Amino acid sequence: MGNTTRAAAPIRALVLDDHDPSRLGLGLLLQREAWVERVLLAKTQDRAVALTRRHRQHVAVVDVSNLGLLVAPVLDAVREAHRDMRIVLSSRCPTASAISLHNPQAAAVLPPAASIAVVLTTIRIAALADGPATHPPESNTALTAREREVLALLATGATNREIAAQLHLGPDTVKKHA
Repeated sequence: MGNTTRAAAPIRALVLDDHDPSRLGLGLLLQREAWVERVLLAKTQDRAVALTRRHRQHVAVVDVSNLGLLVAPVLDAVREAHRDMRIVLSSRCPTASAISLHNPQAAAVLPPAASIAVVLTTIRIAALADGPATHPPESNTALTAREREVLALLATGATNREIAAQLHLGPDTVKKHA
């Protein structure tokens, strides 16, 4: 993602997931956030493309659990509907193929066990990013799980002391992770 972000205006999001409880649950989580203007839900690629053409969302969360080798064509279709939209990949399945989750069209990837804070922060960061709408190159300086938790809580505006209390850590430990 780029070094700058677009104005922090409310975000329009799309959730593409063929699993009703997952799609509806993520939609409800997003809709309750003050930084989300609108959440649209799609069960199929065709519906996602139609909604994207009409509403021009900033970010689409696409579940790849049941797509297998169809990931690339689905992402191509959604991307073609609105080239500036960021795509965040998700999967309910911990054994989702690496090909599915490491797609160059993705601005971010949500691991199956991600906390709600990480999910919301990842989606928000992906939606606000400027620059190419592609997955950043992998790095040897990946964050640890604890660092990602701290980052997610920092993104919500929590202080080091609040994060320390929530994660049962000392404030100095939180500062180190931050």
